[in-house]
Amino acid sequence: MKLATLQTLLLDGDGVLWRSNDAIPGLNRFFDVLAQRGIGWALLTNNNTRTVDDYVHKLRGFGVEAEASRIFTSSTVTADYVEQRYGHGAPVHVVGMGGLIETLTGAGFRVTHGEEMPPGPVVAVVAGMDRAITHEKIKVAMRLILGGAEFVATNTDGNFPTPDGLSPGTGMVIGALQAVTGVQPTVIGKPQVAIYQAAMRHLGADPSTTAMLGDRLDTDILGAQRAGIGSIAVLTGVITREQLAASEIQPDLVFESIAELADALADARGV
Repeated sequence: MKLATLQTLLLDGDGVLWRSNDAIPGLNRFFDVLAQRGIGWALLTNNNTRTVDDYVHKLRGFGVEAEASRIFTSSTVTADYVEQRYGHGAPVHVVGMGGLIETLTGAGFRVTHGEEMPPGPVVAVVAGMDRAITHEKIKVAMRLILGGAEFVATNTDGNFPTPDGLSPGTGMVIGALQAVTGVQPTVIGKPQVAIYQAAMRHLGADPSTTAMLGDRLDTDILGAQRAGIGSIAVLTGVITREQLAASEIQPDLVFESIAELADALADARGV
């Protein structure tokens, strides 16, 4: 892929644009260069603990104005999947946190969650990150899945970067449910292609001039390859030079950070 012909850039958040609540250095210039180049963009995140509005406010706090329509989370794409499969207002049980519960409730589903069995049948158990996971929550979800509810995982990321190091991710919860049920979930987020396709449809993007920018080989980069678009990795998150050298999954381009990528984008078109 060539930076000079790039027209659309799909962006990961954690480890690419920020770590926790700290912007990666060069974030504002990076978005300035995108604007100057006329490059369309959307945020694609597997983080299911936050809502779209949370991300709009987060970006605004960094000085970046973004419409809600530019934000695609594993929660929003999961809501689309469940609605397409089971219809508006279907009953679902959630293992997850406020962002996932709020997103599914706002999408019109009849949502239950917690340590009590739902009062009636549910069509799906939707699982995401839960920092307050308990034996009882796992037991309820296990019995629902073994009873015939579809097991839907927002994503399976094993960890995510924070300023003080890697922390356990959604895969912690999904792995527990897989272990106790023996059921493989339907996975919605990266590296599955649904989130890429949703963003590209919204932006009217041509795959030949679109790339994904991320910090994970097994989600961001692999998903880009499955979606038939370019891939760019930065080394400010999960990926290290050593992991990159040892992996069969290889991005088209690698930069130290968005600051270096901004310089390259500007140079590619003389911005």
